[in-house]
Amino acid sequence: MPDPLAGLKVAIKPSQEGVHLLVKEIQHRARVYSMFDVAQLFLGSRERCVLELELDGGKPALFCGRRDASAFVTKDEAVAHFMASPLFAMAYETQEVECDPPSGNFQVVARCGMSGEWLGPPNFHSYQANLRRLHREKFANLPFDRFVSKVRTERGEEAVNAWLDTMRKQVRWRAVGGDDESWMTDRGMVERDFVQNRFGEYFEECRVLNLPGNIDPAALSESVMASIRIAGGHVRRHPAMLIPPLCRMLEAEHLAIFKRQGKLFCGPARPHPLDGFDELSDRPAAIVRWLDANPEAKLEGLWPAVLPEGEAEPSKEWLLDLFWLLSQGHVLLFEDGSLVLPKKKAGAVTAPAAEPRSKKKKKKRKPKTVRVRAAKHPSPAKTIRLITRMTPGEVKKLRGPERIWGRRLLRRNRITSLAEDA
Repeated sequence: MPDPLAGLKVAIKPSQEGVHLLVKEIQHRARVYSMFDVAQLFLGSRERCVLELELDGGKPALFCGRRDASAFVTKDEAVAHFMASPLFAMAYETQEVECDPPSGNFQVVARCGMSGEWLGPPNFHSYQANLRRLHREKFANLPFDRFVSKVRTERGEEAVNAWLDTMRKQVRWRAVGGDDESWMTDRGMVERDFVQNRFGEYFEECRVLNLPGNIDPAALSESVMASIRIAGGHVRRHPAMLIPPLCRMLEAEHLAIFKRQGKLFCGPARPHPLDGFDELSDRPAAIVRWLDANPEAKLEGLWPAVLPEGEAEPSKEWLLDLFWLLSQGHVLLFEDGSLVLPKKKAGAVTAPAAEPRSKKKKKKRKPKTVRVRAAKHPSPAKTIRLITRMTPGEVKKLRGPERIWGRRLLRRNRITSLAEDA
């Protein structure tokens, strides 16, 4: 298996058309589906998916088809795809003309072991050109050495005559609308003409492109196809990766997405529990009451239980009433035929109606409290230095720890003003 293309990111997403068809199916049948099952449904068919390719800026751009879904790493691969695709007939006319076969004494003729096409004698002047042409047109994904190993030689007059019969007709080409002088008998000349004059009409360089999920592998380079296969295998192992884009696309189509018992589901409506059964008419009330009495009910058991005696099949009125319950979310019908009657959670209280704005009282704003930082106490050394410089009156006014320091300093005769008086 070839290596994946470095720098290429591949994302697999659901196609818009597939999502639209799924929405129509759900709305028509009014059934509820698990999102995990829906993701597996899309991964089960390549037609329901699209490929989003993005190439890093440091890598050379891909050659993408303007008129078909294709992507190639090199220009030669793009040209080979054009020469072998139906696009070739849109740009060039093909014509067969009678001609004389080559003359000579031929004993051995080569033939392709895979396609059965005659290549000519190995010593014939156009043998190598025919070999390269056949490999480029039909077996470009196969290494050339391996392709050459499939070529076999045949001896005998029958083999030589069969090759000569193919050489009695010559194929020539010209651009659509060209004159008689523009015919080309060599396919290599056609390729050069396409590269020089028509390549930009059919291919463009791009780094971001979208491709259908069912694209033909022959329309992609081997490395690009390898990247797609790796991404596809990863998504198939982890189908939940497809759920987020699926939810966004389904909601855009106005389909209900809801969670039940920890799992995601999609359906025609979200679960809408009924407040009571008395407001319903006779037929819907009979269906709902039976489902309330039979929590694990199936669709196949509903009609024998609720239909009047003598009726084996539900009438159109019964079916319409059931469809109305399903489309309103009062009853859920799952894919396996299970019927569920949504109920309100225990202890759920209906919120009171909001009062008009005009009757609401405006709350008074509380004044902001300004916090004042407490003053820091000076260090003991600074306190002692200040007290020693105080007058006797200031010393008597001291309070708290400062007063204690003042008494100690008085006993030690350290206060300057008292020492001078003495």
